[in-house]
Amino acid sequence: MVKRLELRFETGEGKTKVIGVDQPTENLDPSVVQSAMEQIISQDMFEDEGIKLFTKIKDARYVTRIVEDIIEEA
Repeated sequence: MVKRLELRFETGEGKTKVIGVDQPTENLDPSVVQSAMEQIISQDMFEDEGIKLFTKIKDARYVTRIVEDIIEEA
């Protein structure tokens, strides 16, 4: 089972932009996650062609998936 933390933001165009963290700490306090996301927004250092990539918090979530290898690399 693979777990990933997704921090989802709204861009200056109203689209969704995601920062994914592999192997995150589990059971994070929501206020800690929100504070970290607010810091990312306040740094105002991510743009693409003049469009701000992180302008508003949408949500944060853990995503879990199960990977079953059929053939493994030798």
